[in-house]
Amino acid sequence: MDDYLASLRDLDVVNEALMDAKAEDGGFNVINQRDSRGGKTKKMEMYTSSGTGNCIRDAETGQYYAEKVGSKDEDLYFKISLSTGECTSKNNSSAMYFQSPAHYMSCMKGNVSPAAIARWEARRDARIAELKKAKPTVRGNQIAVIE
Repeated sequence: MDDYLASLRDLDVVNEALMDAKAEDGGFNVINQRDSRGGKTKKMEMYTSSGTGNCIRDAETGQYYAEKVGSKDEDLYFKISLSTGECTSKNNSSAMYFQSPAHYMSCMKGNVSPAAIARWEARRDARIAELKKAKPTVRGNQIAVIE
């Protein structure tokens, strides 16, 4: 029993250190999510992406992507702005990027209209098609087309 209690104390120390490290993260937020039935609220850890020119960050995992905020590549992600006042991150942003509307709805328990989903899919598909076009590059004094 003593070993079990000691391991719980160790786990508390690790969890506290992890929360301290997250608190130093400029895009880290803890927001309250109300149960869809109007009952209890639970705390959710979310990440915001900073301003123009910074890497887009997954709102749920905090993973950074190569695509930049403010670029055309934003269209590859489903972007929301959480304007509930709960975003208190050090980067002063409320912009959150999800991989898709379905990812947003799953994570945030929100709803997105079919029309909004269709508009996002059209923008994303247009950006993907644009990225797939051949891009000429210059190597020395030769021009090569990379497909």
